[in-house]
Amino acid sequence: MTPGQIENHLRADTSWQRPSWKLGAMTGSARSSFTVDDLQDPLDILNARRTHPTQESPPRQQAPEALRQPLALLDLGWPTTLEDVKTRYRALARRYHPDANKDDPRAEERFKTIASAYATLRSHFTSAENVATAE
Repeated sequence: MTPGQIENHLRADTSWQRPSWKLGAMTGSARSSFTVDDLQDPLDILNARRTHPTQESPPRQQAPEALRQPLALLDLGWPTTLEDVKTRYRALARRYHPDANKDDPRAEERFKTIASAYATLRSHFTSAENVATAE
């Protein structure tokens, strides 16, 4: 065998003698004509996940007025949980902490507003938990 034939044989062995192509480079009728409707779905699992136009989505609740600005500062939607608030606060605190942004004089102010928003939301959720446990 020539060196080129040996190289080709070794390359074919890396994929167990099966054809291969780069990811996303698959062309032909198999890729372009396949749709979800072609799948056999006897339990109708795929249709259960689709939203049908006849089904109405539940109305979105409005956040209490006192929480709208803190939620906007933490970039959270309503309804939310205390765990979501904590997770978002930790991510933003790491990002805007003054020790991490020594060159940015506005980082300290941003960090203070984030901490204030977190304190407001945390106090709302803890007071709501206290009311729920008292009942």
